[in-house]
Amino acid sequence: MIMKRIMFLLVILTVTVLQSEAQQRRERGNMDPEKMAERVTEHMDKELALSDDQKKEVYALFLESSKKREEMRNQEKKEREAAREKMKADRDAHQTKLKEILSEEQFIKWEEIQKKNRERMRERGGDRLRRGNGVQ
Repeated sequence: MIMKRIMFLLVILTVTVLQSEAQQRRERGNMDPEKMAERVTEHMDKELALSDDQKKEVYALFLESSKKREEMRNQEKKEREAAREKMKADRDAHQTKLKEILSEEQFIKWEEIQKKNRERMRERGGDRLRRGNGVQ
């Protein structure tokens, strides 16, 4: 009985610690470049006892790097969104051309086949491929 209680307390403690760490990671991920540079500078000062000049230079360096990384992430996001829009336009054009080639009955049947295939892929976990590419 005591062993069960100890195990239960260990499980609760582990879950609490993991949740706390996840929260901290999320907060760090949402930091703006200024806060990130400030935080790194404070940490380096604490560990390395930086002079005032070194603090200013380290802060400026990390601020510049953080801004560049944020800019690159934003650019990548814009590029992904543009690529997604282009792919959608390509799919729509493809469907329009296919609709011109097939009879109405054939096209409807083809859409039903495609729908079944998508459902089957989802059931087998095929949507994992899309999540890996950042597309959902």
